[in-house]
This record gives sequence, structure tokens and C-alpha cells, in this order.
Amino acid sequence: MSPHPLRPLKQAAQFLLGVPTEGINPALDRMLGLAQATPLCFVAVAGPGAGDAMCQLWRRGYQRVEAARRATCGAADERSDVLLVIDCPTAHDARAVIAATYTMLRPGGTLVVDASALLDEAPRRALAEGLRELGLDVQPQAHLGAEILATRPFSRARVAA
Repeated sequence: MSPHPLRPLKQAAQFLLGVPTEGINPALDRMLGLAQATPLCFVAVAGPGAGDAMCQLWRRGYQRVEAARRATCGAADERSDVLLVIDCPTAHDARAVIAATYTMLRPGGTLVVDASALLDEAPRRALAEGLRELGLDVQPQAHLGAEILATRPFSRARVAA
């Protein structure tokens, strides 16, 4: 007997009622969990997998989702609570996408990078260091996970230091 006998029944009920279900994309689930994102957050999505991720976010009830290609200016940007960078095949590609879009984050906003394609430690370390060079707060052990979490600091004075 299954340890969760009602799980299939619950999933079927959610599907029939049109309630967003979890588990469509495990990487996206982990990224949203790391960012502590809720459907009330303004989410920007960048990278080769942005289109699919946006559709999944809309299905899950996230209404304020936008594609992030390139930041323009502080007045138009600095609105996003969360920036998700998805499916970049190399650390160089991920860093380029992040450099073009990270100013879309509001001060205190959260960046989560899907680093699962980077199998070796060296590219992950290089990516984490690149995020630090951009002025983002990155935990010392961030390169060890499948996703890298960073935060845009509140104070620009700290970035200059």
C-alpha cells in the first residue's frame, strides 16, 4: 500500500478544478523555493528556458511574470522581486544573461540561477565569483548546489566597497 494513498486522488482533483499543481518542473520548483517566491511576487525570467518557465508560472497562479532580456534604466527596471535565470548551458552564457538583466531586480530582490548544466565545480565557482563582481550578495558555498542564490544589496555604497 502506498504511504500516501490520497495523493493520486488529490492530484486528480487539483487537475479537474484547474488548481495549479507542483512538480511540473522540479528545477523551477526548487528555484521558487529558494527565492521564497509567492504568486504575489513580481517575477522576471531570463535564459533559454524562459518561455516554458513563464507558462508554468502563469499556470501556477503567478500573474506578474515578465521575460527579461536586457535591463534599460533604473526608472523602468528595479521592479522585480525575483529574477530566475533558466537553462543556460555554460557559465559564460549565464553570466552574460545575468549581467544584462540583474538591474531589473529591486534592491533586496533575489536572483536564482539554474546551474544544473554546469557539472564541474570550476564553472560553478566562476559563476558565483562573477555574481560577486556584479555586486550581488552570494553565499560562500553557493556553488555547491544545483541552483545559485544571490541577492541584490539595498545599499549601493556596499557595492562600491
